[in-house]
Amino acid sequence: MATYKDEKRGTWYCKFYYVDWTGTRRQKLKRGFKLQREAKEWERLFLEQFAKNPDITFESLYEKYLKFKENRIRATTLASQRYAIELHILPHFKDKIVSEITPADIVEWQNIILAKGFTPSHTRLINTYLKMIFKYAVDYLGLSQSPVKSQICKSEKGKIDFWTPEEYKIFSDHIRDKIELFTAFEILFYTGMRKGELMALTLGDIDFDQKTISVNKTLVCISGNYSTQPPKTRKGNRVIDVPDFLLDEIRAYISKLYKPDSEHRLFTRSLAWLGEAIDRTCSRIDLKPIRVHDIRHSHASILIDLGANPLMIAERLGHEDVKMTMNTYSHLFKSHQKEIIEKLEKIKL
Repeated sequence: MATYKDEKRGTWYCKFYYVDWTGTRRQKLKRGFKLQREAKEWERLFLEQFAKNPDITFESLYEKYLKFKENRIRATTLASQRYAIELHILPHFKDKIVSEITPADIVEWQNIILAKGFTPSHTRLINTYLKMIFKYAVDYLGLSQSPVKSQICKSEKGKIDFWTPEEYKIFSDHIRDKIELFTAFEILFYTGMRKGELMALTLGDIDFDQKTISVNKTLVCISGNYSTQPPKTRKGNRVIDVPDFLLDEIRAYISKLYKPDSEHRLFTRSLAWLGEAIDRTCSRIDLKPIRVHDIRHSHASILIDLGANPLMIAERLGHEDVKMTMNTYSHLFKSHQKEIIEKLEKIKL
């Protein structure tokens, strides 16, 4: 540490060179420290925060990563990453020097995460966040290679939960007297839209003449504050055709609102409202509880039973491409193979 005594002022200062993120060698001078150790500590912290050097703590690397990401991804996406990283990754690695973290250290951490019993998809997501942080260190901070060598676990395929139309009817019959809740679930079940898309809907999004609902925004919660933002993907911005009975139910709900405004949200509840309703209702009746997102799977299941092709389903659900639809619902399509063979037999006859 290059620290010096300023004899005239009776204080300490540090003066040193560092290489910034562009690869340029620069000099740094900082005066006014009462103690030599304060000057040394300031120099150490500066180098951790600004120098192009993988010999920094993981916590400092994480802070750099956050600054890099904050203007490159959605605030909601970054908030989700931060929650998982600060809960499951940072406590284990924060004081370790980045360049000294080995593949064996990663495997030790992976074993800890695996022991928590998360779903395979959630476990893989946490591991992906760690890989992203080390990739940033390799790309921008001069780390020679990432210590994350092995995948944490295999993906869990073909397991989605949903309600059949009969199961949904049992649920909807028990909430029919609560018109706001009933209408919200009817829209979810018969359009397949996401929870955030439903909660962001306004009266202006519904075209009763064309019999469509426009999905052009989603409701998000960041640090306890609600706001709307555009759909996450280009295909998420879509127009959904809806049946007459659903339009009639929406009209009945709107007739109960006080001075409805075309720009105001139709459902001014929290994002937790729907999930709490499922848990509360299913605990009173003989029905398996599912997640709100599984209502979307329920809609897809209906479409497949009705003979809809993957492209039609992808467009209705707002999937970015048909591959995503097939990856999610391939096992449901396969269940119709026997019906297809029977139809081929009839054609031959």
